[in-house]
Amino acid sequence: MDVPAHPPLARSPWMGFSAVAVGTLMATLDGSIVNVALPTLRRELGASFAGVEWVVAGYLLVISALLLSAGRLGDILGHRRVYTGGLLLFTLGSSLCGAAHALGPPVAARALQGLGASAMMAMGPAIVTAIFPPERRGRALGAITSVVAIGLTLGPPLGGFIVQRLSWRWIFLPNLPIGVAGAIWASRVLPGARPQRPARLDRLGALLLAIAFGAGVGAIQSSSEGGARSAALAAVALGAGALLLRHARRAPAPIVDLRLFASRVFTAGLLAGLLSYAALFASTFLTPFFLAHVKGLSPGRLGAMLTAVPLALSVSSPAAGWLSDRFGPRLLCPIGMAVLATGLGTLALAGPGDGLPSIAARLAALGIGMGLFQPPNNSSVMGALPRDRLGSGGGMLATVRNVGMVIGIAISGALFRARGGASGGPHAFLAGYRAALLAGAGIALLAGAASLARDAGRGKKG
Repeated sequence: MDVPAHPPLARSPWMGFSAVAVGTLMATLDGSIVNVALPTLRRELGASFAGVEWVVAGYLLVISALLLSAGRLGDILGHRRVYTGGLLLFTLGSSLCGAAHALGPPVAARALQGLGASAMMAMGPAIVTAIFPPERRGRALGAITSVVAIGLTLGPPLGGFIVQRLSWRWIFLPNLPIGVAGAIWASRVLPGARPQRPARLDRLGALLLAIAFGAGVGAIQSSSEGGARSAALAAVALGAGALLLRHARRAPAPIVDLRLFASRVFTAGLLAGLLSYAALFASTFLTPFFLAHVKGLSPGRLGAMLTAVPLALSVSSPAAGWLSDRFGPRLLCPIGMAVLATGLGTLALAGPGDGLPSIAARLAALGIGMGLFQPPNNSSVMGALPRDRLGSGGGMLATVRNVGMVIGIAISGALFRARGGASGGPHAFLAGYRAALLAGAGIALLAGAASLARDAGRGKKG
């Protein structure tokens, strides 16, 4: 057992929660600031839509390739050690991003950020699940979602202000003092226990896993750039995946414990989480361009508009966590995905004549839908795990989230370009934008169906 139920180094589980919240705030603040800066970054660096996608997707690719290994490493070395190291790596990557002056260096520095973020994202759910009792787990995970919402809320206006008054290079610098202070705090308040019989990291499995996920995500991301490259990466991913499955069946302590997938709650919950983020990110990448190019908003006003999603998320997620603890997750998840699908469908119909309050309301529906879905789904997934696999399970949960983001970006980008959205005219842009968001709405409905399958046959609080 890694972290005891009532860790001696934290007088209250909320002290440990506060350390997890620091890293969560950093990662979400960084992501939301970057989204606001994408149109400016593309213009100043002379990058294409496909090129600027890599500022977002390259970061997610590295995270997706390493999350499960980071989670397993946390189970072996201790959650505090891996979480704190990830926080410091993320901070270093932020400083390198801020010093870049061309498209290539920010993409590389974002990869370093992804390395640190993989450790933070894998350890966060594991730490929270370990230090809170089951009857308060939903509220704690709902509070983490609220921290995500705070970071997403602060990011757009802060990013808009920085881009408009200073330079996009400065959008990464707020992470520096937060990261250093967060690492110090985490080392003081998080439990430092390690397993009594630490296992060895499955290095071969970790390598095969990184190749499979890295090549698979790369195939998705490059699908619109060239069929040959995407096909080659897909072949590498399939080959590495087949070798990984064979290895996992034989290894004594594999990086991927296939026994966990025997649980319908765990497996269907992961699938639902992946689909939910794919649906949301059909909008997340393209909406800043809609607000900038179709509505003509300045970076500051664009950032203010994008706060509608996280503000709604911050209101709905704590309520969803409390309701999940009290009544169970069966209805909350499909309702949340129905709300998300509605928001995406109505946002797809937005045009130059729609008022900003109307667009903000549609964006808010996205936040409400995700807020209703995430805490109960995450609680169900983590609650299905044995305690000595919380790090691995947290890594899996974060992996499907980030793979879902990449899939959402890739699908929306491909549909956007297929409908001529990148050709420059407003009508072509709207045609591509609508196709991408309507696809996202369909994916959200699939996520709701997966959550219903997850809870089929369970009791009200199951």
